Amino acid sequence: MIVACVNCFNDYPLIKDSIESIYDQVDRIIAVDGRYSDFPSGSWYSTDGTIEYLSKLPKVELIFAANLFEADKRNVYMDMLETGDTVLVLDADEVVEGKIRKLDKGIDIGLIPFNDLNDRSFGRLATRFFIYRKGLRHSGIHFILTIDGKWFNNRRQAVNGFKSKRIQSFKVNHLTRHRSRERKLQKKEYKIIARQREEQYKIAPYE
Repeated sequence: MIVACVNCFNDYPLIKDSIESIYDQVDRIIAVDGRYSDFPSGSWYSTDGTIEYLSKLPKVELIFAANLFEADKRNVYMDMLETGDTVLVLDADEVVEGKIRKLDKGIDIGLIPFNDLNDRSFGRLATRFFIYRKGLRHSGIHFILTIDGKWFNNRRQAVNGFKSKRIQSFKVNHLTRHRSRERKLQKKEYKIIARQREEQYKIAPYE
């Protein structure tokens, strides 16, 4: 089973592009709506039409979780996965281009070409595509994954004996430039807070 997992908060209409890029290619979509604890905004849950849009889609399982750090919110969907699931992690301002295919047998992580169309970070690889196994958790911030006390990845490759392979059939495009000016300023403020928190707790840097 291919499961797409999406964190969202006031992301309409970008989330519509994101969901439409994967809807016919995956078996399940888990969308977790809610504001991160450090994110500067007045509401805890989406108020811009995101919830209404997602609620109408039969394949989407909409979960509400607010006032959590980023990794904790991502672990909400991790707790809903089954061992053996092929998992694709997206943010609500990201779209898939190409054909999503299951990972080859024996491969733990697919390294996805990741393009940020808002800056010069073209061609970076992202560890957003992996085989779920019991105990796998987001740790620190964002896309660091751990299992049994060991790092599963370091964002750009598998580590500690897990195997990775570059994905050729699809890529992910980050559409930050289509955000409103207000949302861009909020995200900029959030990044500053997140970096300060990471330095305090000596966890992997935000990116």
